[in-house]
Amino acid sequence: MKLLDTTFLIHYWAGKQPVREYLEANEERQFCTTTLNLKEIAVGQALRGELDRQEIAATFDWVTVCSFEREHAFVASELEATLHETAGVNQDKINALAADVLIAAVAKTENATVVTKNVADFEQFEGVAVESY
Repeated sequence: MKLLDTTFLIHYWAGKQPVREYLEANEERQFCTTTLNLKEIAVGQALRGELDRQEIAATFDWVTVCSFEREHAFVASELEATLHETAGVNQDKINALAADVLIAAVAKTENATVVTKNVADFEQFEGVAVESY
């Protein structure tokens, strides 16, 4: 399973060629995203004064949406605790990665590969597969 990060969803919406090519090359795969990624899309739309829930839902109706569940929370706590224990990672960096920790936890729990342009943000999480497009 491929978990599509917010960057992928934004580029899909914008009709970017690398996203189309990635989907064509992986058409037999199952795609998912998280409620957290949809929230990030909605924030961007709301900031432009263009929030349309139905449009977002319709645009991504081909993607399975994973809700953030109890097991995801426990895995996220382990991932974040590791960040706190990592030399050179300060609280500002941990705060900046808050959403990515949650998304990574869903990916790890569901054994999904995160598909993103922000590969470095996810590579630091042990047990989370990540690839670019």
